[in-house]
Amino acid sequence: MAKVSIVITVLNEEKTIKKLLDVLRKSSAEIIVVDGGSTDNTVKLCRGIKVISGKYNRSEGRNIGVAAAKGDIIAFTDAGCVPEKDWLKELLKVKAGVVAGFYRGLPQNIFEKCLVPYVLVMPDRIGSEFLPSTRSMAIKRELFLKMGGFDPLLDTSEDFEFANRLKKAGIKIGFAKDAIVGWYPRKNLKSAAWMFLKFAVSDIYAGIMRPKVKFLILRYYLFFFLVFVNTWFGLLAVFYIIWSVLKSYKYVRDWRAFYWLPVIQLTADMMVIFGTVMGLLSRPKK
Repeated sequence: MAKVSIVITVLNEEKTIKKLLDVLRKSSAEIIVVDGGSTDNTVKLCRGIKVISGKYNRSEGRNIGVAAAKGDIIAFTDAGCVPEKDWLKELLKVKAGVVAGFYRGLPQNIFEKCLVPYVLVMPDRIGSEFLPSTRSMAIKRELFLKMGGFDPLLDTSEDFEFANRLKKAGIKIGFAKDAIVGWYPRKNLKSAAWMFLKFAVSDIYAGIMRPKVKFLILRYYLFFFLVFVNTWFGLLAVFYIIWSVLKSYKYVRDWRAFYWLPVIQLTADMMVIFGTVMGLLSRPKK
């Protein structure tokens, strides 16, 4: 069996890193942690594990981790995640150059529960083509190096950009639905808003304009135009709020979701639009 290396990037993850490493230590895989400059006890909690430290963003850290890895297969997961006990075993069952595992939310309160369907792909929304995320992913080291690794200019959306590059190159991507990691959502609206903003900016930096972002911008453009023409169209806002609840309530099933789902929807909308504009105005030239 090919040797496997697990590469993780971390930055101030002392609250979650122990649970992650406790699971990974039970595997026979090589574990490499790349620290981006933590100022808490993250590195101390990685005793007995190879740690590479420096001022790296996530893309740089992962590329450096792969360069230091000895495995023929590289598995990725993220800080802030907790793999299920058979995660790596299930990931390696699927024979493909790249394998996308799955994930589920680990919400601790009603806000986090409502945030999960805005960030993760829910099981009933999995399409025919599920792109890999670094929360749960494996790739042959040779293929990773051939593809040039992650774009070092990106600190967010780097896995989405990489997945699209694989897709354009015609690389077969396998899907391991039972290779599951748990993901801890952001704790409050402020940190969630910042996350949405960073994703939107990074998508533009990566040269990606997601179709749903185009529809989002068109949606708001038409709404404000119609309201200007006829104030009765303000009723559209009411229907939009109702829609934001109906599409995600089945994942929450709590009356408090009638408040949080619309709040998160509108926050995500504004941050994505603002982040897209910011990205277009500040995109660096490659």
